[in-house]
Amino acid sequence: MYEIWNRLQYMLSPQFDIYEQVARHVSGKVVDVGCGTGFGTHILTRNAQEVHGIELDKNALKFAQRVFSNGNLVFHENDITQMFVPYIESGRYDFVVMIDVIEHIENDLRAVKNCKKLLKPDGTFICSTPNALCRYRKSENHIREYSPAEFETLLNGAFSHVSICDYRLHYSQSKYINPMVAVCKEN
Repeated sequence: MYEIWNRLQYMLSPQFDIYEQVARHVSGKVVDVGCGTGFGTHILTRNAQEVHGIELDKNALKFAQRVFSNGNLVFHENDITQMFVPYIESGRYDFVVMIDVIEHIENDLRAVKNCKKLLKPDGTFICSTPNALCRYRKSENHIREYSPAEFETLLNGAFSHVSICDYRLHYSQSKYINPMVAVCKEN
């Protein structure tokens, strides 16, 4: 019952909307970092040729593998801040997606740099996080929360072009957009 309630809460959250929008933009080979129980990862398969979900939580991973694995969607246990295992090849992916995960990672810059390593030279990294300037209640589960300037500074540590967007992936200069979604590329 807990897993069903957890999924229902997820489907009612802003993450669902972000995945819906991101799914419209991704294609080719995609990695979803911090995929949880796989609901959002499954949405990414709409336009993608191949999707790999990466997750640390073994229970969430078991659920994802049982419910969502199919021919073009597979799940793996992995820590994005550590060395990669053989099934995730560097330089192979068109898109790497990280939806509301970065705020949970201690070594955030290492995680972003490892995501970049997974991308093809013309690949795109899409990363979302809550906006620290907009949240009335901070989550005790977050290691940190970012303002738009802090988020952009972090991502500029790995990418030469970073656009901070709203959840529909429309560029925004507002410091109050929430959640923030960054689209990152190398020029």
